[in-house]
Amino acid sequence: MDYFGNTALTTDPDDTQYDIWVVEPDPVLRQKLGLRIGGATGTFDSIPALVSRIAGAEGQGRLGVAILGPGLIDSEGVTRARALADAHPRLAVVIVSEELSTQLLQHAMRAGVRDALSLADADTTLRAAVARVGTQLLAAGGRLNTRAREESLGRVIVSFSTKGGVGKSMLATNLACGLARRSARPVALVDADLQFGDVAVLLGVSPERSVVDAAAALHQGEPDALRRLMVEHPATGLLVLPGPIEPSAADQVTPEQMLMIVETLRRTCAFVVVDMPPHFDDNVLALVECADDVLVVASMDIPSIKNLKVGMQTLDLLSLAGERVKLVLNRANARVQLDVAEVERALSLKTAFQVPSDAAVPQAVNRGVPVIVDNPRAPAARALDAIAEQLFRNEVHEAHAVEAVPEAVMPSRRRGRRRLFG
Repeated sequence: MDYFGNTALTTDPDDTQYDIWVVEPDPVLRQKLGLRIGGATGTFDSIPALVSRIAGAEGQGRLGVAILGPGLIDSEGVTRARALADAHPRLAVVIVSEELSTQLLQHAMRAGVRDALSLADADTTLRAAVARVGTQLLAAGGRLNTRAREESLGRVIVSFSTKGGVGKSMLATNLACGLARRSARPVALVDADLQFGDVAVLLGVSPERSVVDAAAALHQGEPDALRRLMVEHPATGLLVLPGPIEPSAADQVTPEQMLMIVETLRRTCAFVVVDMPPHFDDNVLALVECADDVLVVASMDIPSIKNLKVGMQTLDLLSLAGERVKLVLNRANARVQLDVAEVERALSLKTAFQVPSDAAVPQAVNRGVPVIVDNPRAPAARALDAIAEQLFRNEVHEAHAVEAVPEAVMPSRRRGRRRLFG
């Protein structure tokens, strides 16, 4: 051990296929983290100390998992983790934070961090998390941190309204099916309405497992189980994660778990469509913040417009509105003495998409089949399929733009937010 408390090897590196490093300024906590994983290859008080040590290991072709402790996870912690992972492609990073907020989790996963744990959970799950990340590192041949992998992150699209019965779930299911038909990579649909979700009913699939099971699997450190919990829609190949059958189960899923589900899916799926509940809570705010597109749905009636206006004001207050928000008018051609221009003026938002009133929609709903599958020539089906086509083209265009523009000049699409509850 040197003057700063950096230790020599505590395990023989040749006994395993990858090294395990612990980095934490506090010597007591550094020792505890090492004990939690059953012994580290080495422990360090700073990232530069780690870098000096792993240079030799990388030269010998060694892979490694670096655990960054709470003392490093401050406002710049994720930036440090990303820089470490980018500079050392054969190193996978796991962070342990005093508190794991939804914002920290989102930023960490997008920065290439392989897992993120709270200090409280580290007592029971850190060892399993490190073993899982090490296995992934070995399977990927030490290339978990390549730029190509980051650019392959899927697009998150949420369907949201502040009032039920306006076609929010109908939009989410048909959009997801339309994207699944176009994409060569998997497309996922998550029912985030944990009390009264209708996604399984609208798609005619049996909800054997739900979001609650997925949250439990991820909490226990089993991300690979997520795919097995999803139902495949037979007509389109869409992967579906239904909401729970019992409304009382809603309290079992935290915002952090919901965000982890979505962020895990976007690593393997081209698109992750999320059907939201018609109200505001911390789950909703976390999902809106992580989304690339926020489709706000309104129908041509005064209560729907009034509620959506209040919702838009709330999003703006929390710094969550902006270019990502797109207005979808359902039943836009209904003759109800209210025209599209009046709705746009009331909401101070231009209409991005319109879906006409069409008897084919409720007929398809009652059959448990998306209207774009049940009656693809119907006017509403054509409009819904056009939304899928536009969002698919947008993603292809942005993917090419990312390849052409250096990361240093790419603008951030995320802003911090204030929490609505607590």
